[in-house]
Amino acid sequence: MARDNIRTFSKLDFNFLGTALVIAAVGCLLIYSATYFDDPGLGIFKKQLLWLAIGFVLMLFCLFVDYHVFFDIAPFLYGLGIILLLYLMAFGRLTANVRSWIHIGSFQFQPSEFMKIFTAIMLAKFFDNHERAYMDFKSFFRAMLIIAIPVGLILMQPDFGTAATFFPLVAVAMFFGGIRWRIWAAMIVVVALLGLGGFSIMKPYQKDRIITFLNPDRDPLGKGYQVTQAKIAIGSGGIHGKGFRQGTQAKLDFLPAHHTDFIFATLGEEWGFIGVVIVLGLYLFLIFQALTFAKKARDRGGAFLAICLIAFFVFHIFINVAMQIGVLPTTGIPLPLISYGGSSTMMFLMAIGLMLNVDMRRFGATSPA
Repeated sequence: MARDNIRTFSKLDFNFLGTALVIAAVGCLLIYSATYFDDPGLGIFKKQLLWLAIGFVLMLFCLFVDYHVFFDIAPFLYGLGIILLLYLMAFGRLTANVRSWIHIGSFQFQPSEFMKIFTAIMLAKFFDNHERAYMDFKSFFRAMLIIAIPVGLILMQPDFGTAATFFPLVAVAMFFGGIRWRIWAAMIVVVALLGLGGFSIMKPYQKDRIITFLNPDRDPLGKGYQVTQAKIAIGSGGIHGKGFRQGTQAKLDFLPAHHTDFIFATLGEEWGFIGVVIVLGLYLFLIFQALTFAKKARDRGGAFLAICLIAFFVFHIFINVAMQIGVLPTTGIPLPLISYGGSSTMMFLMAIGLMLNVDMRRFGATSPA
């Protein structure tokens, strides 16, 4: 047993792990640079280091416990996440127009971030037990129900941005599950109807974001201010950037949320085009390597889990970057492992651990825990 454990750990992809940690380190540098002027005590930077430390421990846990164990306890994890989301509906504190955070003293966390992991595990368990090449409508409905329940609860907070991040699970389930064309057609109709209905129930500030996206110049000093300033920051960085801690958009408070949702603009301003290409290159390495993990996975459940988790990364990266260059409406979706935030940082590190877990288990050993 011990020999199997050592053999399994020796297969750990340190390049993948190292790349993830380098991205997290870049995030720390950007957070420090973006906040040192307004936060001389470095409280925000120190908190991010704490989140990374906790996230690293959670990553190791997700790495060392065989992912099949997580499949076994998937109903418990999923149920726990649902209970936390229900708790928010009843007792959540309204912050920035949403009830997304559970406050325990000075500590707060966002259950919906962890629900992404729990839902991915639950879906992976479902597909691990589904051996047919194609899903019938009944099976597809069950898979969609697993996603729809947490999404519905998150929409009631209301947090449309976080709810949208569950879309990769739907896409992966449809492609990976072997959906027949009739179900595809039905889904297109449903999505179109939901889109129309969703706009009608949006809050005024959410509608303003979409209208501003369609025409950001209509109010460059008001509702279009964030996107306008983000473009200025990225464009002013040029090829080489202004240098570490030299970003004027963040330092002079022209760019809101410069250490959270708009940290990519800080990256572009201080590190320039070269820095942006390097960071996006690191992300691309993670994405292609994770797809390799899925392709070589030991079983269907492991492959599905790896694809779901890396799909989260792809979606977050695309949406975050696209909104800062004006391609998509502004929404509160963080840049993986770079944006400031405890819950999202821990969630992405857990995802890294699980993807490495899937890769290690393909060699046939059981849990080294």
